[in-house]
Amino acid sequence: HMDKKVKLHQIEADALLAGITVDTKNFCVKTGAMTFESAAFLRRNGADSIRVRLLFQNDMDAYKAKATAVRDAELFRDHIAISVCPSDVENSTLTAAQAADDLMNVTGIQASFVCCKVEDTVYISARSFGEINVQRVMEKLGGGGHLTVSGAQLTDCTVEEAKEKVRAAIEEYLEEEA
Repeated sequence: HMDKKVKLHQIEADALLAGITVDTKNFCVKTGAMTFESAAFLRRNGADSIRVRLLFQNDMDAYKAKATAVRDAELFRDHIAISVCPSDVENSTLTAAQAADDLMNVTGIQASFVCCKVEDTVYISARSFGEINVQRVMEKLGGGGHLTVSGAQLTDCTVEEAKEKVRAAIEEYLEEEA
């Protein structure tokens, strides 16, 4: 709905396309005709999807940490993945969030929870497609967020204790839903 005479600089178009890419998880979630029309407008104004993709690259250590979290995920109740992301990488909380996203690509997974300890705090990233309300699960741990993207922070506990608290919160949520 923008004036056709608007002309963006290349960097502005790239930044806006990057925002759309993140918000829609690579045009997979909550997209409509306006999403694609906006992306087409940005492309006409110089946005480059390759440059945008390069913005989201990880270094090798972060990529390996994410792969470790996905590889070591445990199934809980047959359709919920719970894992721990190594915390010895830069931006480990971001890597944990990416691992939670990646676990949602596994067939049969309805929700994922990835823990990451930084100093004395365990950060938990939770994802779902909506069948399981991860916001309500994370609220039980003092966190919050959205139906499909949520998180919490626990202090003064180990990642194993945090995983146990996540399991208990999931059990409580599922009992309430039954």
